[in-house]
Amino acid sequence: MAETSIGKEELKKILRELKSESDIVKLEQKARYALKQVDPKTLSIAEQELLEEGFSQEDLRKLCDVHLQLLGENLEKGPSSDEGHPISILTEEHKIIKRSLDTLEHVTQNIFTAKDYGEIQSELVNLRELSELLLETESHHKREEEALFPALEKHGISGPPRIMRMEHDELRTRKKALGDLVERHHGMEFDEFKAELKETSGFMVAKLRDHIFKEDNILYPTSMKTLDDEEWEEIRRSFDAIGYCCFTPKRKDRGLVSE
Repeated sequence: MAETSIGKEELKKILRELKSESDIVKLEQKARYALKQVDPKTLSIAEQELLEEGFSQEDLRKLCDVHLQLLGENLEKGPSSDEGHPISILTEEHKIIKRSLDTLEHVTQNIFTAKDYGEIQSELVNLRELSELLLETESHHKREEEALFPALEKHGISGPPRIMRMEHDELRTRKKALGDLVERHHGMEFDEFKAELKETSGFMVAKLRDHIFKEDNILYPTSMKTLDDEEWEEIRRSFDAIGYCCFTPKRKDRGLVSE
């Protein structure tokens, strides 16, 4: 017999139990089965209604982390879209950002195992370049916040955008902290610099990877299922007006320049 999709109310019941159950293992099998059946749009609407019922944004974000962990590879993979489509632009940028996070993790490890500044001059150059690229991602976040999120909110899907905005704010703070650390390292003891870099970089790598995973597997599929062609055309116009990252891949239909 074919498996049937889970209903929104049943999903909300399971999500409430996940929030209140101290031992997640007891619910893991049921939650994993239920979440495997639900599409991202239904999941987003269920989360939005839980917000309206009294869930805090922080509760919902923690819940989001839990059910992503339970879903694992069962999540719907990134949406398919044409090259010039806003979602295609965002996902291609995500790929570049993730590669940069891999490099940041590697650079941080090399610096952490060094004995003094003399051993890491090339890594400091790499760190500065990575910091500048991460600061450049502000354009990526701005396009989401000013073009994509408002379009979803018009359809009553405001929970996921709220969570993503909250995470954008956290990431902005840490990206600025990383850039500031690079600028002031000359006046710091090496061990102090290493400790601060490890904390800041570690947070950035883990949080931004997790953030990208949520957008690729929940927010973007929800957007593809919710918005129509006319809305996507308007979002694309807004994207062009806001501008792109220095690393946004070049596209034939708009002549963006990658640097």
